Amino acid sequence: MPRVFRHLSEQQRLTLITMIFVSLDQLDVVAKALPNPAKPDAPVPLPVREEIDLFSQTVMPALFSSVGEAPLSIIAGIIGVLVDRTNVPLISLTKIGLSVLTMVLSHAEVLRESQQPPTANSVEWAQWNDLYNSLFDLIEPALPHIFPGKVTEADDVHVWQFLAAMGVGASPEQQQRLVIGVKDRVMETVRVSRTLPREMGEQRLAHVNLFMRAIGLDVELLGG
Repeated sequence: MPRVFRHLSEQQRLTLITMIFVSLDQLDVVAKALPNPAKPDAPVPLPVREEIDLFSQTVMPALFSSVGEAPLSIIAGIIGVLVDRTNVPLISLTKIGLSVLTMVLSHAEVLRESQQPPTANSVEWAQWNDLYNSLFDLIEPALPHIFPGKVTEADDVHVWQFLAAMGVGASPEQQQRLVIGVKDRVMETVRVSRTLPREMGEQRLAHVNLFMRAIGLDVELLGG
C-alpha cells in the first residue's frame, strides 16, 4: 500500500480510502478484534494483533495523509459513510476503529480552528454538526465498553485520544454525557495510578488528561 498509494491520482486515492471506510466494520483488523462477550477482558488473539500492527504501519499512514489534506466536504462524507453504511458501535470497540475515528474528528477540528472568520461556510459546518451528532448518538451507548482489557493494563491510550477528539467538538451537554459514559474507567484509572511507581502512575494520569483537558477539566480536580 505505501508503494502503490503515491502513484495513484487524487480521485483514485479518494476511491480507495472510501472503499476502506465503507467496509471498515468488515475488515479483519476490526471484525476479528471485537471483544469476546464471554470474556470481555481477554486480549485480542496474537495473529489478529499482528494484523493490527501491520495495518497500523502500512495502511493508516496512507489514510492519515489523505485525510490530513482533505477539505471539510470530504471529511463530512467519510463520517456520513461510517454512520450510514457501517456498524459504528462495533467499530468503536476496536483499536483500528477508534484510531480511524480519531483521525477524522481531529482533522475536522483543525479545519474548524483554521476558519477565518469562524462563520465562513456556515452551511457546511451546520451539516458537519448534524453528522457529528449522529455519530455521537451511535457511539454513546458503547462508551462504557470501548476500553480494552482491565484497568491495570496500559494499552488504552488510543481510547483517551479518541475521547479527546470527540470532546473537543462536543457541545457542553455532550461533553457531560461523555464524562458520564466513561466515569467508571476514569475513576478506576486514577485509583490504579496511585498504586503504581511514580513514573508509571503519572503516565496513566497523563493519558486520562488527554480527554479531561480537551473538555476543560483536569484529573487533579478529582482530588484524593
